[in-house]
Amino acid sequence: MTKEMNHLNPPSQFQYRERNVILNLKYDFICDNRIYFTPTVHKDLLEHAYELAVHVQSPVNEMGLALDFNEVDAIFNQHVKPYLHQQLINETLPEMNTTAENIAMWIWDQFEAHLPDGNTLNQLELWETKDHSVILRKED
Repeated sequence: MTKEMNHLNPPSQFQYRERNVILNLKYDFICDNRIYFTPTVHKDLLEHAYELAVHVQSPVNEMGLALDFNEVDAIFNQHVKPYLHQQLINETLPEMNTTAENIAMWIWDQFEAHLPDGNTLNQLELWETKDHSVILRKED
């Protein structure tokens, strides 16, 4: 059903009220990964699928808009995904044991370094399997 909207005019106020909101964005990536349990015991994960949820706290501006989702997507696509997706992450990430815990902390640092002023990462959840995830929170 198509409705005509030519009769609509801009509102007298654009911002309903001043407040922060949490933007929730989800991403996925597939990578190869060797996880060490001891210096001599490891597990190789080939074409392993991870899911990522990031929650960005953003103020609502005078137009009633928070940070554009596309800006958050650009941070993921430029500063996170190239190091993870279709990569052997033991070679692309800083030297560390590439556990879900450490990967999540590295991703957190990338978002924090590139979010525009006034916007902060509130929570990040990295799913290693459909039933297991690691959560980082701003207050922790």
